[in-house]
Amino acid sequence: MILDNYENFIQKILDKLSELGIDVSCLNMDHIGYQASSDEDYDNLASEFDAIGERVSENIVGGRRVGIYRLNTPLKHQQYTIEAIELYAPKNGQICLSGLEHAEFILLASFESFLKKYPLVPWDKSAISQPDFPQIKLRIDQNAQVKFHLTPVLDIVK
Repeated sequence: MILDNYENFIQKILDKLSELGIDVSCLNMDHIGYQASSDEDYDNLASEFDAIGERVSENIVGGRRVGIYRLNTPLKHQQYTIEAIELYAPKNGQICLSGLEHAEFILLASFESFLKKYPLVPWDKSAISQPDFPQIKLRIDQNAQVKFHLTPVLDIVK
């Protein structure tokens, strides 16, 4: 199955956050993101994701297709229950691997209070003020990142 390695992926992110001293134990893991390597790969993956969830949204975001799926059976790892997955095509000219690429958490308070708790972490704050989906990001490695936002993705796409 396409998500066979999701537990290893999530654990890698949790381990890195723990190494950095970032406590996410009380946060909701809203969704995980799957990067397609091409538009053709996106189409093939969309068919597979349609079999495991309901496509609740598909839009062009940042010049690429992004599909949001409500999973028929939520994924579970430790205390986390993940009800959604995001599938996205590469940006124009982007060369990337196909696979799980990010996990997103919902913050309980403001970005400012969360950032204040972890001032030495090299946060990417470039999207903190974007109107549709403000977030902060942290690169875990070359192929993975973690994002923090304020509103669940399934609420945003309603």
